[in-house]
Amino acid sequence: MKKLTLTLFLFSFIIFSTTAFSQNDNKDFNQTIKNLSTSAATGYVGPAISSFGSNLNTGWVTKAPSAAKNSFNLEIKIIAMGSIIDDAQKVFSTVGSFNFTDAQATDIANSFNNADASVRTSIKEELLKQPWTLKISGPTIMGSDNQNVMLDFQGQTVQINNQTYVLPNYSLTDVKGFLNDLSIFPTAAIQLGIGTLYGTSLAVRWFPTVNIKDLGDFTYWGFGGMHNPAVWFNQEFPIDIAVGGFYQDMKVGTIFETKASMFGLYASKTFGSVIAFTPYVALTSESSKTTVQYDYTYDVNSGGTITQKTENISFEMDGANSTGFTVGAAFKLAILNLNIDYKFANIKTASAGLTFGF
Repeated sequence: MKKLTLTLFLFSFIIFSTTAFSQNDNKDFNQTIKNLSTSAATGYVGPAISSFGSNLNTGWVTKAPSAAKNSFNLEIKIIAMGSIIDDAQKVFSTVGSFNFTDAQATDIANSFNNADASVRTSIKEELLKQPWTLKISGPTIMGSDNQNVMLDFQGQTVQINNQTYVLPNYSLTDVKGFLNDLSIFPTAAIQLGIGTLYGTSLAVRWFPTVNIKDLGDFTYWGFGGMHNPAVWFNQEFPIDIAVGGFYQDMKVGTIFETKASMFGLYASKTFGSVIAFTPYVALTSESSKTTVQYDYTYDVNSGGTITQKTENISFEMDGANSTGFTVGAAFKLAILNLNIDYKFANIKTASAGLTFGF
């Protein structure tokens, strides 16, 4: 019963992680992000970028390979990773360029309800003539869906018929906290490990392609390995140690692609055999980079003619983590192994895995 419960838990986590972007049928992330300029989008998606990277660089190792020259071992692991989201990651504030749509400009112009129709039309046309430098703030992708991203003109004005009009704050009603106060940002994978040859073990990770509503295909793969240098010494060490490195690539639709890599020093000690307990630690150097690509739609007033523009936006963002320290433990019962660990880093991340192997 315990084995079944653990298996169901991990598979449930995997299902949750691949549907995190479509928790609400009324939400469409493609429709959300197309309303954001580059300045707004970097602040809005930033926490997800760092969480993507930290998750990919988590959960690879549950023990260092033994210092054996030839000891066959094959494992398949279902692993779930989750970055911890704090309150600071749920809001953002930045200053940057923004272009309005006709509908947005009309809303702002109509807020001057004491002005006549011709004045309101002129205000709208002025708003569509150029990009505006604004203060942009509100919920990030992780934030509350009860809050909207706000635009603050910070006292900027337009002149119509020798009259000055101070532009008001404006709420982007189509841009809310998409994941609605998410506390743990999840990812999952299936991992195959093989070893040990001259103290070396190899691992590959992947996730079957899954179509996420309103985003497209979620795909993920990675590979890496570790080496225990003690294999070259004619003495037994009290613990297993290893150096290793791993590389991963993840795509979410056409909007996100994250590439991540990690190098580290790993140590573990196994107590027992058929029934065993293995505490482990890792000190890692990691990096990740996410490319964000989408179509930004707005309107332009040129000579009194309003036309829609679609600009392809593409930018790269680095994940927040550069180093991490992981502590964890694995519990083995025959061919079944359960592990849990926690990574201390700028983006703190936990993982749990269920491994079948021999």
